[in-house]
Amino acid sequence: MPRNKAFEYPLRGPGRPQILLLGNGLEYESGQRSWSQLVEDLTLPENRNITDVDKLPFPLRYELLSTPQNVTSPLTKNEIENEEKRLSNAMGKLVSESNPLLDMVPSLHMDHILTTNYSYCLEKAFFPSYNFQRANVRSKFRCYLTDKREVEYRLHTGYFCENVGTNGTCIWHIHGECSVPQGIILGHDRYGRILSRIINCCNELSPRIGRSHRDTHTLISWPELFLVGDIYILGFGFDESEFDLWWLLRRKQREKYADGRVYYYDKSLADEKDNVRYLLLRANGVNILSLGADKYTPFNHFYHLAMQDIKRRVMLQRGMPSALHAKSGLGALLAHSF
Repeated sequence: MPRNKAFEYPLRGPGRPQILLLGNGLEYESGQRSWSQLVEDLTLPENRNITDVDKLPFPLRYELLSTPQNVTSPLTKNEIENEEKRLSNAMGKLVSESNPLLDMVPSLHMDHILTTNYSYCLEKAFFPSYNFQRANVRSKFRCYLTDKREVEYRLHTGYFCENVGTNGTCIWHIHGECSVPQGIILGHDRYGRILSRIINCCNELSPRIGRSHRDTHTLISWPELFLVGDIYILGFGFDESEFDLWWLLRRKQREKYADGRVYYYDKSLADEKDNVRYLLLRANGVNILSLGADKYTPFNHFYHLAMQDIKRRVMLQRGMPSALHAKSGLGALLAHSF
């Protein structure tokens, strides 16, 4: 049965949550469908020849390609149901299998993993003998941080693995999961809806903390965890259209009770200093780490390298001196056989 879970952390210094933000870059070894394939699944035949559609931010592109031309306003019940059905069918085509890269993630012993992925590839790495496509399996490991059951936008609901590390790891599907199509964050409308809920969560944090005189504080949503934790971002392109996460980065800079640093792992580009996205990330307080890799370094090697560095930083933050002697950088990567 689903169970209530309490996560308590200090808001300053050692002990703050260690959080991995994982994108779909690590799922391709599982044979996962690409974004272009997902878009193709959701595009209506009459919209396949629309020109210049790639110039649109993805949430708006989805709205255009998945909506009939000459549509009425408001949409009819049948049109909405057909869109939901197409989305459900597309989610059903996603792969939910682990791979050697994802199998390394449990060994990082993160407190929390936030993922924008809809599939259960990550769960397969943590629970290899379970099939998360089944409702009874999801119910077995689901935890929620409030008394209210969430159906669509699950800001307080994750999956908890208590057999990893000292305190276990909680997995959060921050943009929805394939078994709940009505909660999938794809279009501009749903990005707006999830952002409004994120804002509410963050607005509730300050007064709650302000009334407390304890050394540790109970956090009840993944946006709150984002504000106070160290964030390690891997396999995620951080496209400019991800405006919910851009908003959280800025809020983390300005929140009175926020703490922690943000690390973004990406292979360096030749013109990195002129890359506007990198400049935008730095303006939002993000540390960009290439670890000596460049655009010619194979992605799999880079992901191995990044996970070594993440584990080292997590150990240091937790006060484990052995991390000081851990190798980091491309030299460490080449010293290993993968």
